[in-house]
This record gives sequence, C-alpha cells and structure tokens, in this order.
Amino acid sequence: MSTVKVTIVHDEVGRIVSVARPAPDAQITVLSGEGESVLETEVGEELVRELASGKHRVDVAGQRIVPYNG
Repeated sequence: MSTVKVTIVHDEVGRIVSVARPAPDAQITVLSGEGESVLETEVGEELVRELASGKHRVDVAGQRIVPYNG
C-alpha cells in the first residue's frame, strides 16, 4: 500500500468539506472558509476516495482521521 499526501478542509466538528491530493512537487495554497480548518496528512492511496464520500471525519482534537458511521 502506497501512501499519498492529502490536504483536508474540515469544519469545527470534523465533517470533511474537501479533499485535495496535489502532485508531489506541487506548491499549493489551500483556502478554508469561516469555521473551517485544514489538515495535511499522509494516507493510504485507497483511502482518498473514501475521505470524499463521507465515510470518515477528522478528529479535531487529535488531528487525525477517524471512521464515521453516522
């Protein structure tokens, strides 16, 4: 399983608003709206699509991704 760097915009309760997987050599600026934050992390490549589908949330306090069954 290969890992990729992702940038996740999420709201204050951890709901994922957007997921970006930039090219390895890209220099990007991620903008977030009011009440949103950005988490940069590395995940398994197969998880990227699931992040955008609502199956995960961001644990805001722990700054990590967790499964969501809501």
